[in-house]
Amino acid sequence: MTRADDLRAILRRFNQQRVVVYGDLVADEFCYGRSNRVSREAPVLILEHTSSEIRPGGGANSLSNLADLGAKAIAVGIVGDDENGRKVLSQLDRRGVDLEGVITIPGYRTQTKTRILAGAPHTVSQQVVRIDRGEPPPKDSTLFLQLSRRLSAAAERTDGLLIADYGSGIIRPDIAAPIVSRIRDAKGIVTIDSRHALSDFGGCTAATPNQEEAEELLGEPLSDGAGTLSRQGQILMEKLATDAVVLTMGSRGMALFQKGRAMETVPVFGTDEVADVTGAGDTVISTLTLGLLSGADLSGAAQLASIAAGLVVMKRGTATVTVAEIDKGLETWQPAQTQTLERRKPRD
Repeated sequence: MTRADDLRAILRRFNQQRVVVYGDLVADEFCYGRSNRVSREAPVLILEHTSSEIRPGGGANSLSNLADLGAKAIAVGIVGDDENGRKVLSQLDRRGVDLEGVITIPGYRTQTKTRILAGAPHTVSQQVVRIDRGEPPPKDSTLFLQLSRRLSAAAERTDGLLIADYGSGIIRPDIAAPIVSRIRDAKGIVTIDSRHALSDFGGCTAATPNQEEAEELLGEPLSDGAGTLSRQGQILMEKLATDAVVLTMGSRGMALFQKGRAMETVPVFGTDEVADVTGAGDTVISTLTLGLLSGADLSGAAQLASIAAGLVVMKRGTATVTVAEIDKGLETWQPAQTQTLERRKPRD
């Protein structure tokens, strides 16, 4: 069992780490409005727009999390030469993220997720709809050659690689594979989060699928029983060819599967008063990656990631956490359990 003092020692080494993020750089847009009437044209709310903001999302949120946790984050990806792309890069730059590996493409529209939030005066705004905007990457072999070269150059300066694939078509297994092999051969750490192509990125240290992604890979629902879930975790590791799988299950917490080890469950950290789960998966994989690079075993790194996730969902919008916040969270932290899982049904 990992003691809180051991985890604090790991946290103190976060600022010594360098991590490359090969990922989809997304603009998370939040549009806020007040609503006090329904349209006569259709049964929909009329919103009086009050404000808008852009925050780094997707792989850019992983970069923000790494930087705010004290690490040196290095970006490899693309954005458009548009307002949203410039705002994302500006915010990353202010955090000290290395942007030499980012390619800005004229005429390309930065991947953007627009969330419309409505609320009455003096109330908390709630998300009512999300609009995803984007386009396939340019069909230009030169672009992917440039990305490959930039990823290779960036990987020379680090022992850690985080792959954040949100399905834009930019994050390609053939580009990642030689870098994954190089870093693993050098005893480095490679983590992967992919929306629908996890099994295409083999050989990583750990994958962090959520429940929906895991069920897609398994072709069946996740079990509520520890025995069956443990077997499903072993299948996931085989399908993904990873050393470990950190399965995030929302209110059920996390399940950690490792080769030759019993399943561990990591309970949700914090209260049930969740403000916003936007980007929580980015916080999980960023903290997990830094934990492993800083000398934690998979169990310790997963528990730090759980604390970070519990803290970030208490914040609104696409958010990050800091080492100081995680350190304080350790004051009320409970260690993970081995081969246990709270059942929602009376049978396996």
